[in-house]
Amino acid sequence: MRAPLYSSAPLLRLAAVTLVAWAAPLSAQGTEPSSGAIDAQVWSVVSTTVVEHDIAGMAATYHPDAVVVTPQGTMPVARALAGWGQAMEVMKRNGSRASVAFRFSLRQDGAETAFESGMFNYAVTDSAGATTRYIIPFEALIVRKNDRWLIVMERQFAAADETAWNAMAR
Repeated sequence: MRAPLYSSAPLLRLAAVTLVAWAAPLSAQGTEPSSGAIDAQVWSVVSTTVVEHDIAGMAATYHPDAVVVTPQGTMPVARALAGWGQAMEVMKRNGSRASVAFRFSLRQDGAETAFESGMFNYAVTDSAGATTRYIIPFEALIVRKNDRWLIVMERQFAAADETAWNAMAR
C-alpha cells in the first residue's frame, strides 16, 4: 500500500491558525464603540422604563419579532411585554416602585450584531418600603437596524443570589 501523496497536518495547522485569528478579536470585544451605543439605546432605556413603568418605551428596545426564553419556555416578545406591562400597571396602582441594574460577564459587540451575557438585578419596593430583589442571569442577542440597537433574543436563566451578583464585575 502506498503512502498518501499529501499530509493533512499542514491543512490542520492552517485551519487552526485561521480559527484562532478569526476568534481572537471576538474575545477582545466589549470595549467596542458599539458597547456604549448599546448601553445608551438598550440597557439605559430599559432601566429608565422600569423606573417609569413605561412598557411602550421598553418595547422600543426589542425587535418586533424578538423571542424571550425563560426556564419555563419560549414566547414572542409581544406576549412577554403584555405580561410585564400588566405587572407595571399593578405596581403603579399599588404605589410600588421598581428599578433594574445590569452587570455583564461577556460582551461580544460588533458593528452590526452583539451577544451579551450577564445578570440583571430587578428590585421592587412596595408602598410599605419592603424591597424584593430578583437577580436573573441572562443572555441577549442584539442587532443594529437603521442605526438602532434592538434585542432579538433575551434568554433568562433561573434566579441567582446576591453572592453571585456581588461577584460579577461592575
